[in-house]
Amino acid sequence: MLKLWFSEGSPFARKVRIVLAEKGLEYEKDIRDGLRPIDEHRHLHPGLAVPVLRASDLTLFESSLIQDYLLKSYPHHNNGALTPPFITTMTRPKNHWEDAKTLAILETITNAIVNLKLMRDSGATPDSVAYLKRQHIRIESCLDWLEERATVEGFAPGWFSVMDINLICPIAYAERREVYKLQGRPKLKGLIAHFAQRPSVRSTRIP
Repeated sequence: MLKLWFSEGSPFARKVRIVLAEKGLEYEKDIRDGLRPIDEHRHLHPGLAVPVLRASDLTLFESSLIQDYLLKSYPHHNNGALTPPFITTMTRPKNHWEDAKTLAILETITNAIVNLKLMRDSGATPDSVAYLKRQHIRIESCLDWLEERATVEGFAPGWFSVMDINLICPIAYAERREVYKLQGRPKLKGLIAHFAQRPSVRSTRIP
């Protein structure tokens, strides 16, 4: 049995939860919103972050690593005949480096959005802290880059890809937490709308 430690509000954890849902995999849930006690968390992840996945005697952390593990370890699992089908690999073999670049930029966006939220909660604002202003500019720059590469049917048309998941999760988090609102960029907006009613996306919405 798989076990996942996570917070329902975490965009990083949601990325993993969507893959688990797409694979139709059952797992034990250890849910705690807010920060876990350091002494309790340290033995799970030296970075003191979620998600953490335990599979038998293997413990994995960081969402992209867990996504890759699930795709490689459960290649034949799927949650019904959905259209478009869920992709079987992190990147498309013929587009590996371009897809890998897209995944890296999506990770940058997620980190920047979470930084904005946490520092805002501490009283900092982009106008008063140069680092926060740069985070906001970084998000805009990355989204501009992604808009050039996306289609309204996803980053890998014909598939529901990890790239699509990794855009949906941070943008939903940012808008739900009122940290950032996606404006303009019709292809990215269309992509998000295209997959909005997919069961794995609906069932993991951030509260």
